[in-house]
Amino acid sequence: MNKQRLMDLELKVNTLIEEDGKWNEYKINELFPPADVKRIKDLPTGSVNDQPPKTAREHLHIELKNWIWTSPRSPKIRMFFWRAISGALTVSDRLRTRGINIDTTCHLCQQGTESICHILFNCPTALHLLSEVDFKLPTNGFSMSLEENMSYVLDLMEDHSIPLTTRRAIPWFYWNIWKNRNAILYSGTQEPSSIIMNRAVEEAEIWAEVNKSEPQQPIVRTAGICLDNRWHPPYHEMLKCNLHANWRNSELHSGGAWIARDHRGNVRFHAREAFTNSPNRMIAELRCITWAMQSLADLRIKEVVIASDHPAVIEAILKPTLWPRLRSFTGYINRLRGTFNICDMELEHPKGNSIARDISKSVTREGRFQSYLAMGEPSWLHDRLQRESRTDI
Repeated sequence: MNKQRLMDLELKVNTLIEEDGKWNEYKINELFPPADVKRIKDLPTGSVNDQPPKTAREHLHIELKNWIWTSPRSPKIRMFFWRAISGALTVSDRLRTRGINIDTTCHLCQQGTESICHILFNCPTALHLLSEVDFKLPTNGFSMSLEENMSYVLDLMEDHSIPLTTRRAIPWFYWNIWKNRNAILYSGTQEPSSIIMNRAVEEAEIWAEVNKSEPQQPIVRTAGICLDNRWHPPYHEMLKCNLHANWRNSELHSGGAWIARDHRGNVRFHAREAFTNSPNRMIAELRCITWAMQSLADLRIKEVVIASDHPAVIEAILKPTLWPRLRSFTGYINRLRGTFNICDMELEHPKGNSIARDISKSVTREGRFQSYLAMGEPSWLHDRLQRESRTDI
């Protein structure tokens, strides 16, 4: 075998190794001729994870980026916050990491290192500007963590105890804090604090007014709660989509499944999917809901009930302000809901959701990592589906 041929084989083998480091005999024999099978099996395998597990800070960093990029803000505001959380604003300590020999002392206060976190959250100049408006500072002040401070600010934007005008203006406050810093350093000019922050409020109001729209709202009923352990059919002419994410731990794949039935219990569609590792079960369930809703939208389904047996997930979707850490997921899911004519959320009893649970478990229990979407019911669950449909009609 020549060197190039061997390299080509090595590029393919990673998909043929199971989680325990052993070869997948079926896949090898199916994809390669016998002569190559022997050579592949002679290649050494390892169990080293290609990607180290993410820390809590890294997960928060990714969540913040997702929320910033999908938030309904001015494009320049989104880009500013994106650059801030990505460490892409040109402050002294960032320039120093690029090999530029520069004094990193803050030029505004002469009291600390000029980092992104310092300029936006800890510098006395920024805090003085915020004191001009009704801005709710953290009880113990801002921390030295950019991610924690940014998360606090984003949570503040959804705090309905704060007047709407102030909530809208929060991102503009920070945009003007940054512009004020640049004006002082590069133009040698400085406006009164009250003018700077009043301008931020005006800019926010103008942008909100210009971009005001009346999007079609989905018909949302109070979340259904099935108190008994039976599966309950949807309203007439609607589909009910039961789903479940079979999460085991933060390092392994999760299985996902959904099954859509009409008011007579007839299965219209069902699907199965394998998801990459999720940090917890809530995230896995939210990813499963997103996938199911995207699939239903692609199938041109317009009236649907989404049924999960995870109470906290249903609450997070219906009351996103109570779960600010999940805003990137719940915000996207609620935007997806707006694409349906009717999209109800229902809390199903785990036993009433057993069909979706068993399909999702088959992904990890039986190694069925190949996703699929099919019309009708899975044949191996025919009898149980018939019993459930007869129970409630």
